[in-house]
Amino acid sequence: MKKTYFFKSLRQTFAVVLMLLLCQYLTAQNTVNWDKTISESKTTPTLQVVVNPMLLRNSPIHEGSFNALKKLKADYVRFVPWFPYPHMAVAELKPPTKTETFWDFSHIDPIVEDFMNATSGHSVVMNFSTIPVWMFKTEKPVIISNDPNQVFWPYNEGKELRDPSFKELTDYYVRLVSWYTKGGFTDELGKFHQSGHHYNFSYWEVLNEPDLEHNISPEYYTKIYDAVVLALKEVSPETKFIGMSLAHETDPEWFEYFLNPANHKPGITLEGISYHFYGTPDNNKHPISTYQYSVCNQANGFLAKVRFIENIRKRLSPQVFTTVNEIGNILSRDGTNEQIPDTYWNLSGAMYAYI
Repeated sequence: MKKTYFFKSLRQTFAVVLMLLLCQYLTAQNTVNWDKTISESKTTPTLQVVVNPMLLRNSPIHEGSFNALKKLKADYVRFVPWFPYPHMAVAELKPPTKTETFWDFSHIDPIVEDFMNATSGHSVVMNFSTIPVWMFKTEKPVIISNDPNQVFWPYNEGKELRDPSFKELTDYYVRLVSWYTKGGFTDELGKFHQSGHHYNFSYWEVLNEPDLEHNISPEYYTKIYDAVVLALKEVSPETKFIGMSLAHETDPEWFEYFLNPANHKPGITLEGISYHFYGTPDNNKHPISTYQYSVCNQANGFLAKVRFIENIRKRLSPQVFTTVNEIGNILSRDGTNEQIPDTYWNLSGAMYAYI
């Protein structure tokens, strides 16, 4: 009995000592020495501005939004006139005829002007990603509402452009960029449209989430990218170009193909790539307090994919920079009017800092 008690006491004493040593070790490990530089971050935090009616000048949050953007003094701010609002995203909503063109910047210019004023002195990443839907082969014409504030999700129809040479597409983008950087452009019928804009676009991103919005292949996207970049370099030679902008970073074929210089036309020098990540709850019916487990697990998975992507990039195009220019959490897709709980911002801030 005494021998058994002795060994039991010894095990308890040993466990206590081990716990104390472990606590001391962890305390030492978690002590931060702010005077010692371990490594330097090469990441620049920034944000994106996605065009929507709440950014219009008659919106109650317009002034506050652009004032906040100006005070941030951020670089590499991404500007996306997105397809759900075609009037604010597309400058030529109807194809030209033999007697008439339909260029209209009245719903686009105000937000572009406010954005460029708010980011003055800082670099911007412009992404007019929405191709006019009439340039795609579709089963029937896509008819949009006359209300510019009306959301219209079907605008991104089509997987193949009707002009296989891509000239119709590149002419559109040349005129669009000329409107904002050259003071205007000459339309399809020879008429000059004057804008008075002479902005400097530091970066231009070619399309947005082509793997999702139009579900096109890496090969087809690369052809579009090359055609657009070669055309826009003539208009804005100082602009650097960003490719892919993928919704899903899970398919290595995209990175293997696009980052291989052999798959691009002569004159194309790859400069940047981009891709996105969003955390989602594993089960929307669970309380938001449990979402941290879903999101952190997905964030770890994303970081593992980033390491894999980086190996591809370094092997094929080591000079190319990377921008993860969409990152966040999506609570649910069940409705657009659901209230966002306060804890969502804590969750998203923690995930952003972790990644």
